[in-house]
Amino acid sequence: MMTLPERARLPMANENTEMERAEAVDTELVSTGLLSSYDRLRGRLVEALERRGRLGKTLSEPLMLAPDLLVLLVRLCLDPDVSPGSRQLIVGALAYFLTPVDLMPEAFIGVGGFLDDVVLASLVLSHSLDAEREPLAVRHWSGNQDLRVVLADISTAGAALLGFNLYDRLKRFLAKRGVHVEDDA
Repeated sequence: MMTLPERARLPMANENTEMERAEAVDTELVSTGLLSSYDRLRGRLVEALERRGRLGKTLSEPLMLAPDLLVLLVRLCLDPDVSPGSRQLIVGALAYFLTPVDLMPEAFIGVGGFLDDVVLASLVLSHSLDAEREPLAVRHWSGNQDLRVVLADISTAGAALLGFNLYDRLKRFLAKRGVHVEDDA
């Protein structure tokens, strides 16, 4: 008879199947445990949306952007290879993302309230990810699009998404924390 610690070390049947599928596709799971559950759930949601036709395909990536960025922030916070300075900024962005009362409170605005969270996370990640750290973030990224392109697009469209006044407040908020946003000419 096996002891509890011995059983805990054995992979579950689902984990074996998941690992075999990942190896068969010649990909590496982004993470294990709860965060890999997100990747499975994301896949099911995108698949369900895409079965709805052209509109579902068009909406699947934008709808998944906020949760993809949230999970990326969590994964980077947990990654020991992230430098302490970058980790502080990422933890701050994660805290802002999770705080219900911010520049655009989700409790009052609904889903649109995540726009400021998405823009802030994109600006912080763009600032934190240099050429050396970018592969680390790409390894943790669940989205289907190129991470650098997504971050650049959101950062560039920040003022249009939030409005000039709100975007300016967000930039000032970030500047106080050492993240300086370049204005596009």
